[in-house]
Amino acid sequence: MRKKINWKVVIYSVIALGFLVLTFTVDWIFIIGAVILMILNQRELMKE
Repeated sequence: MRKKINWKVVIYSVIALGFLVLTFTVDWIFIIGAVILMILNQRELMKE
C-alpha cells in the first residue's frame, strides 16, 4: 500500500536544501531559513 506524497513536505525540503547551499556558498545567516523550514516540516509530518 503506497502512501500519498505530501507535496508540502517535499517543497519545504527542497527549499531548505537551497538554503543550505546558500549557507555554504554565500553567507552563514541563511541557515536560519533552513532551520525554520525544518521546524515547519516536522510540524507538518507530526500532523498526520
